[in-house]
Amino acid sequence: MMGMRILDIPTTSISDVKRSPMEAFQKADREAAGVYVFNREKVAGVMLTQQQYESLNKEIEELYSRLDDLTVEMRLSNKNVRTYTDSEVRGEQGTHPTTIDEMDGWE
Repeated sequence: MMGMRILDIPTTSISDVKRSPMEAFQKADREAAGVYVFNREKVAGVMLTQQQYESLNKEIEELYSRLDDLTVEMRLSNKNVRTYTDSEVRGEQGTHPTTIDEMDGWE
């Protein structure tokens, strides 16, 4: 049976954070990683420096942008695209010319 792997991550306790929150931020900066804050042997949260937080958000935005680009590329590369006529989409209305009444919307 394999033992539980201990992660090499910076940690602190909620009590230490209450005493000196800046120490947790300094540890996050020193370790270049988020500091896991434990409360009664459970993770209560993770503390990051402002730079780490902004960097993560920037990376997420870039990944979403790349995902959008890949989705567009995939859709454009699809050679089996089916197009529909106006009649197929709008039914009977698609066979008649559209007329606009100047009084539409007026009471």
